[in-house]
Amino acid sequence: MPDAPRLCRTVTRGRRDLWCLAATLLVLGAAACREAAGRSVMEHARNSEEALGEAVLEALAQKDRVALQGFLVSREEYEKLLWPEMPDKQYTPFDFVWSLNEANTRKGLRQLFERYGGVEFELVSVDWTEPPEDYPSFRLYPGAQVTVRRLDNGERGVLPSFDVFVEYAGRWKLLNYDEL
Repeated sequence: MPDAPRLCRTVTRGRRDLWCLAATLLVLGAAACREAAGRSVMEHARNSEEALGEAVLEALAQKDRVALQGFLVSREEYEKLLWPEMPDKQYTPFDFVWSLNEANTRKGLRQLFERYGGVEFELVSVDWTEPPEDYPSFRLYPGAQVTVRRLDNGERGVLPSFDVFVEYAGRWKLLNYDEL
């Protein structure tokens, strides 16, 4: 589709302003729809890795398993947003990769919930032991180390349940919960 200025130059002078307005609205509307679609697909995402970490810790303290699951990339998000850009798609079926991720995450979430459900933590920092992996429309952050402080006794340490963070369109979610 031609861009709005070029389209405006090709239309007769009498209708040029109307066409310019319509073409500009069409271009801006398409961009807004793409942005809105990305936001609605990345449901429960947060604006930063720290905000995501804090939200997970709050849900953990409240024993809110539904919220903890909501901070994970959903099957639909993985399949539609991430998978098309991943090199694994060339030689591994999506369903196989998803089933492995889902099984490991289910076990990791269960262990996290059993061991730390109801414990209040304060987020100290989010750091990475590995460099990020860049893809055309998202970035993976493997090797997450989320350092926390227990509010009941002041003990400080790394909560081992975090593994890979996903940044998509400036929004953050977890790819999985790691087994403890």
